[in-house]
Amino acid sequence: RVIAVGEGVTEFKLGDNVACAGAGYANHAEIVCVPVNLCVQLSEQANLKHAAYNTLGAISMQGVRQADLRVGETCVVIGLGLLGQLACMLLKASGVNVIGVDVADSSVELAIDNKIVDEAYVRDAPGVEEKIQLATAGIGADAVIIAAATNSLDPINFAGAISRKKGVVVVLGAVPTGFERDPHWYRKELALKMSC
Repeated sequence: RVIAVGEGVTEFKLGDNVACAGAGYANHAEIVCVPVNLCVQLSEQANLKHAAYNTLGAISMQGVRQADLRVGETCVVIGLGLLGQLACMLLKASGVNVIGVDVADSSVELAIDNKIVDEAYVRDAPGVEEKIQLATAGIGADAVIIAAATNSLDPINFAGAISRKKGVVVVLGAVPTGFERDPHWYRKELALKMSC
């Protein structure tokens, strides 16, 4: 709830409910000072518990936008934590075929139970790469969104392996990008996009 507005601020007034974001601004504190461009006004009827997800939804949505997919294309989401689950929901709602991959059985099961993926696999299960190739008629994924957080190079190299030629890999999570040039990234001419 807005308790004060800065000089020149016309978009908000005292008492407005807002959702806000921004590292260094919208911190986990009772009172924060957030720039106007990092706030969005909520209706008086808004459920504030639901509105707390605005920023997480926006982060996931930007990853989906960066993938630039069309209806009927296929996206693999690597990392089925909260951001990955939200990305899957947005992709499914957009008519995209969604395949989820995570290191945790529980995250894979959650995505399947919520019907936000067409298929989902635990990363270390045998034959995951082959199953994704089969699901894409041997072409590979049109895009891969990496929503994982790890120091491992596995997500970025795995993304290269399961992508189609000239596919797009979007880094939504916190992973290193020092991928192996061969055999996939260079030969497939893959595009790497960062999502902020």
